[in-house]
Amino acid sequence: MAEAKHRHYPKSQKTRQRILTSALTLMKNQGYQGATIRGICKKAGVSPASFYSYFKSKSDLLQDIYAESDSFFSTEMVSLIENRPFLDQLRSYVQAYADLNLQTGIDMMRVLYNPENVWFSRERPMQKTLAAIVKNGQKEGVLPQTLSAQELVRNIFVILRGVCYDWCVYDGDYDLPEAMLRHVGYFLWGVSGQNFGG
Repeated sequence: MAEAKHRHYPKSQKTRQRILTSALTLMKNQGYQGATIRGICKKAGVSPASFYSYFKSKSDLLQDIYAESDSFFSTEMVSLIENRPFLDQLRSYVQAYADLNLQTGIDMMRVLYNPENVWFSRERPMQKTLAAIVKNGQKEGVLPQTLSAQELVRNIFVILRGVCYDWCVYDGDYDLPEAMLRHVGYFLWGVSGQNFGG
């Protein structure tokens, strides 16, 4: 089915990819705010009308970056942590999240960390998977029931994103997975008294 789609729309797929590639290149070089739609269109050799036939807005360009990670966290990650104790689940999750940021690369992470990135405020599969892990932690009695799973997930994401932002500020000059695990460990100790180090 996907093969037939590709066969019928090769030109449109190439145009969409050209716009996306041009946008990401400009964003890496000029920052998210500096890469205007007009500049993206000029670099891609398309009209603004053509841009809007593929993307609703500039932030819509970032959707492709998240699509792969959303797929991973909603399928593979769920399989990896199934039937494991909470602490193992959380460690695996944090490691996978850190690895994802490393694979995305520091230049692209700097693009993503901007106040106009609406994808940070949306609930996505990675948050849903973490919510299931947190609920397991509450069920096991490791995490307190006094805080909602949603509140705990949000706090953990503040930590993960804060560490990643700091890592970008310091040009990736330290071990990102180790730092994320350490800071989530501090949080876990604060809310439950549980040692994350195993």
